[in-house]
Amino acid sequence: MLQKFNNIWVILLSILLLYVIVRKINNLNKPFDENRFIQQYKNQLKLKKQLNINIIQKNIPKLTSYYVGL
Repeated sequence: MLQKFNNIWVILLSILLLYVIVRKINNLNKPFDENRFIQQYKNQLKLKKQLNINIIQKNIPKLTSYYVGL
């Protein structure tokens, strides 16, 4: 049963998983950057205003004409 864990793919996957876990832990130890957080929040608000359902519905005919190639 333990022979399945000696496969090279299982070993590579476990190394990759360990690397991801260690990286996440290191990112948790970083200090909180308030200026960056505020900038990202402002950008999210701008995107909410620019991307809404009404704009997308208005542009569907234009998008389909690009897709069809007219």
